Amino acid sequence: MRRRQSGRVALCGVMCGLSIVLMLSGSIIPFATFCAPAMSGLLLMPVAVECGMRLAWVSYGAISVLSVLFVPDKEMAAIFVFFFGCYPLLKAYIQRIPGKALQALVKVAFFNGAVLAMYSVLLFVFPMPSLVDEFAQTARWMLAALLVMGNACFWIYDAALNNLLHVYVLKMQPRLRRML
Repeated sequence: MRRRQSGRVALCGVMCGLSIVLMLSGSIIPFATFCAPAMSGLLLMPVAVECGMRLAWVSYGAISVLSVLFVPDKEMAAIFVFFFGCYPLLKAYIQRIPGKALQALVKVAFFNGAVLAMYSVLLFVFPMPSLVDEFAQTARWMLAALLVMGNACFWIYDAALNNLLHVYVLKMQPRLRRML
């Protein structure tokens, strides 16, 4: 029992460390503003499956705090905190809702709410000059088109989460269980 518990804690620590490394490396690569938080969020799925939702939420909190403190690109850290970090965990709760249509409605509402809340915080509460200038120079219709494209990418990410979870359970979990 003791070995199993220490293995779970070690898994959480390794996944948190990998997530922070991904977030920091995403700051170096200009186009990784959205990719690094998405991949960091994926690393929370094995924690949720192997260690339970409580440790997964603790890991999300730790990664969020460390990202906000140490990642130079604050927009990337905010993307992780507001969406990519918590969505893989919330997805488990959303899938318990009866009815596919209601699940889809909740997912879309969460995504759009998270995006609007994040950019509201980044523009009005903690204004980032470069982001404020970028939004000021962009036409409103272009921002709306960007939100529509973001919704399309969200559905692709949601399907990828499903597929990666299946691959993890079928291929990786048996190997990991032998180590834990």
